[in-house]
Amino acid sequence: MKKKVKKFVITVLFAIMAVIILSVLAVVIARFINSNQNKINTENGIQESDYIDINGIKQYIQIRGEDTENPIMIFIHGGPASPTGYVSAYYQKDLEAELTIINYDQRGCGRTYYANNLDGNANIELLVEDLNGIVEYAKERFNKEKVIIAGHSWGTVIGSIYAQKYPENVSCYIGVSQITSLYENKLNAARMAIKEAEMKDAKAADKLSELVERMSSVSKYEDMSIDDLNQLVSLTAKYIACDGEMSGIRQIWTGITSPDMNIDDIKWFLSMIDTEKFFAQNKDIMEYAFFGFDIHNLSPTYDVPVYYISGEGDYAVCQNDVQNYYESIEAPDKAFYLLENVGHTMFMDNPKLYCESVKTILSRIK
Repeated sequence: MKKKVKKFVITVLFAIMAVIILSVLAVVIARFINSNQNKINTENGIQESDYIDINGIKQYIQIRGEDTENPIMIFIHGGPASPTGYVSAYYQKDLEAELTIINYDQRGCGRTYYANNLDGNANIELLVEDLNGIVEYAKERFNKEKVIIAGHSWGTVIGSIYAQKYPENVSCYIGVSQITSLYENKLNAARMAIKEAEMKDAKAADKLSELVERMSSVSKYEDMSIDDLNQLVSLTAKYIACDGEMSGIRQIWTGITSPDMNIDDIKWFLSMIDTEKFFAQNKDIMEYAFFGFDIHNLSPTYDVPVYYISGEGDYAVCQNDVQNYYESIEAPDKAFYLLENVGHTMFMDNPKLYCESVKTILSRIK
């Protein structure tokens, strides 16, 4: 009997080892294939990852494009503190023939965080000036007068402020999953979900209504319950999320098989799993994101063209809020694009659809 048990344990261990080895091999092969497919080989192309000195820190930037004579687009990641540069080739590849695209890890997060001795000191003023430093670097290096500013989610907060503060540097502003007032955006998305839940699950509708009522009375960050917030977002997603949203497993696979992902990206991604700790570590920008920023406090008049791209399945922010705000602003040119069957990170859900929208915008500004 003992021999049988021992034999069974050995068999199981070998099976586990085989699965691990095969999994690692699959990742290595996938990274090799993706590296070859995403390599930029054009004569005037650029594929570069580096650190540059911006406002007293080393700022990680990634630059990709098939022709450096093309317009420059600087993409501001969301979060707060959630870099996406390590998978950029996945979601922007169809744009690289027409744009030179700069992704960067913001102050206090990702590779920038680890390159500066774990310095997490970030606030909105510093982040806007960091962006300006990158813009000036790009203008000088590539001999451009202006650049395209594109922000996603939290990045739209930085991008909106920047477009109004430094319009002379901006050829157009693109807000992807635009935030107008984050805390209220989440509550309004939940209110939309309640209407769906009422037709399917009365208990869920009641729970959402209870969360909305309780959270509506909160007016400062210190009183915000992260547990309530997580429940609200989770339940909202259940009734608003679309089939086209990329699953968590696919997101992980896309990340680990990207040839651009390194150990710092992995460490930062793992740090985000502990929500309480992550929010505490990034308290200043989290506080500003949830209760400090209201886009209506900016001027309703923009000196640059403004374009918004929203996903119909976005449960993180309310697309109705964005559309209402869009109707209220004045700009040299403006447009609102609501994409079907994609969510908050539509560029991951459907890169082709996202890139087509950006190409449509490029045709307008040309």
